Amino acid sequence: MIRPRWDLLDTGFERAGRARSRRRSGEGEEMVERVRLRLSDYAAEWAPSQDAFARMATALHTSLGAPTDRRPGSPAAVHWAAPDTTLVLEHTGDAVYLELVTNKRLSLDEELLRMDEEGLL
Repeated sequence: MIRPRWDLLDTGFERAGRARSRRRSGEGEEMVERVRLRLSDYAAEWAPSQDAFARMATALHTSLGAPTDRRPGSPAAVHWAAPDTTLVLEHTGDAVYLELVTNKRLSLDEELLRMDEEGLL
């Protein structure tokens, strides 16, 4: 298994006043609905994964600004929404994930979760 020391994910989020150096190719191309990266793996150890979640949330807040949504609980999540996509930092208890998801896909996922909780599925 190869584990890179770092990855670069173009989220579409930028600091104010910073110009984009690359253009998106072909507006008609198929779009990936979700990219999910596992940032930590601490088995069942709560403290290290909670610390990793808090440190990553702080780093993203510094880079992207205030989040658009915070969801405490299990899983806990912090969202940074853009016009077409949302960057989601999620803490599941044993791991931390960073996900870039289209707003359409996120909306569908949330609707399915709501229906499941209401026993409609």
